[in-house]
Amino acid sequence: MSMNKAFEAYKIAREIKRSGGFYTFFRYVLNDFDEPTDETKDVATISGLYHEQNSNIEITTGDTTQIRTTKIPMILCLYEDVSDLQIGDVVTINGKNYKLTGIVNVQEWSIVGDISLEVIDDGTRSNI
Repeated sequence: MSMNKAFEAYKIAREIKRSGGFYTFFRYVLNDFDEPTDETKDVATISGLYHEQNSNIEITTGDTTQIRTTKIPMILCLYEDVSDLQIGDVVTINGKNYKLTGIVNVQEWSIVGDISLEVIDDGTRSNI
């Protein structure tokens, strides 16, 4: 079956434009020893759809097992928009900082990218 990839990209772009938002990613500037400093630089601003995926964590203690469901924050976007992003880049959404942990090339078509994020826990209750 043949697929019109340009049409598929158009459909995704239209949905992102209708329901998505803009997300600016930044990166911490490294010093001479390749250690992150407090200084940041903007890397890219992309438009995408924020969504969350469910993940199960299994905790085994002795004879009992507890299963806890957690949410994985993600941004669905056009794959061409992720070319400047790297693992470890940071984005702020609703006052919380998230670290980029992965980018998936959906269906390996190089049309849609799904960015996985992780909340940066700075030890304060502001991340709850």
